Amino acid sequence: MIRIFTSKKQVLGQSGEKEAVRFLKKEGFSIIGRNIANKFGEIDIVARKKGVTYFFEVKTGKEGSSISPAENLTKQKLRKFFISVQHYCLVHEVNNCRMQGILILQKPEGTYTVETIELS
Repeated sequence: MIRIFTSKKQVLGQSGEKEAVRFLKKEGFSIIGRNIANKFGEIDIVARKKGVTYFFEVKTGKEGSSISPAENLTKQKLRKFFISVQHYCLVHEVNNCRMQGILILQKPEGTYTVETIELS
């Protein structure tokens, strides 16, 4: 199913996810999937590197905004993310994994800064 993003927030989030994928590929990750949904929630990016499966929650914001991307990693969102990852690991028999956040900050000129953080 093709998703159509219409709001400014959705378009910003989608551009942030694209930037996150570019960043991960440059860092040597193989992308397994994006926007993987199950009955518990959604995983933004699933990737592999050196035999480890990584699960990424991507948060994007604009430079100068009153809220940073990290502030959008609420307890409720993280709880849904962790449960979604556990379900994925069970279904796909994944034993060696890590969960990380990718914080994307869009600058006014259209460039991005990218930061990864551990979520476990």
